[in-house]
Amino acid sequence: MKRIRQLPRPWHVAHFIGRLRTGGAERQLVNYLLAADRREFRHTAICLVERGELAEQVEAAGIPVVLLRVRTRYAPVGLLRLVQWLKRENVAVVHTHMHHAALWGRLAGKLAGVPVLVTTEHGKELWKDSLQVAIDRGLSRWTHRHIAVSQDGLEIRLRRERVATDRILLIPNGVPIPTDPVNEAGRHRVREEFDLAPQTPLLGTVGRLVEAKGYEHLLGALQILRREFSDLRWLAVGDGNQHASLVALAANMGLSDAVIWAGMRTDVADLLAAMDLWVMSSVREGLPIALLEAMAAQKPIVATQVGGIPDAVRDGCEAILVPPADPEPLARAISQMLREPRRAEALAAAARQRAITEYSIDRVARRIEDIYLQELHKLNEEVD
Repeated sequence: MKRIRQLPRPWHVAHFIGRLRTGGAERQLVNYLLAADRREFRHTAICLVERGELAEQVEAAGIPVVLLRVRTRYAPVGLLRLVQWLKRENVAVVHTHMHHAALWGRLAGKLAGVPVLVTTEHGKELWKDSLQVAIDRGLSRWTHRHIAVSQDGLEIRLRRERVATDRILLIPNGVPIPTDPVNEAGRHRVREEFDLAPQTPLLGTVGRLVEAKGYEHLLGALQILRREFSDLRWLAVGDGNQHASLVALAANMGLSDAVIWAGMRTDVADLLAAMDLWVMSSVREGLPIALLEAMAAQKPIVATQVGGIPDAVRDGCEAILVPPADPEPLARAISQMLREPRRAEALAAAARQRAITEYSIDRVARRIEDIYLQELHKLNEEVD
């Protein structure tokens, strides 16, 4: 245990992730790094697959991004490279994010003698087979602290990975809180870009076009709603493997003119400002970053009751929540919001206040860093 006293200050924290692409877990890590305490800690992001499009944003903030690929075929070589890097860089804390990085990062951290191992459980990972669960159970014995971003994710780890209750805690995702949620300039710019009149009702989503988001059900709701709101449009921000099939489905449903496929964007704040109502039709979720951003931007929200969504917004208090995979209740809730603007505004204001008090990235960052300090100080006391 002498090594803890030999580590230079500020403490070096190495964050392991597959890639810094535009996804929920990746954006959460970037949010944290941009809000991190630079006096007590210095941070490095380690990418194990590729750098990803968010790497430049992290480096622009003065935080190094290092690509150390680990391929299954050459796993021993990749693992050795990780161990050597951790030793050379005097890392005090390894913090891993998502399954691939959680495996190799914790294994390398243990072999390198890194004093503290932390992992964040960003999702449920229901796809794991018995071998992967067994490996995670073994790695959990070495892991000092597990962070779950939602209550259902925490309960799955307790039950499936058999994580000790005193080693896991709930810390939700966090987002920056905009000082001006109205953002009239951004609203005007985006609506002008997509040739939308100021009064055109606009639904919005931000997320990957993948099966878990249930966008086919949102298209079903949109088809129902167009009977009542003939000029209603949906602004779909994001890309993914379902893009082509969703475009085809929209065409088959006669909705090609109703959907704006915006693709990947970096101007999310302006896009949110342009939306009248933010919708989440997911069939599976952890605690979605996009939802928290909509809350912080004071958007009226209709969402499904899955994953960590009901943890963040309560039905009738900050949003309207509906069952997943059913277009009809989704359409009814959207209609209510559009028909009752005062109620929509009240729910949106309550959602923003909840984002400020519970999901500010500054608040979340301090809670994460408290874990680092608790574990490091505990080791110092053991040395004494």
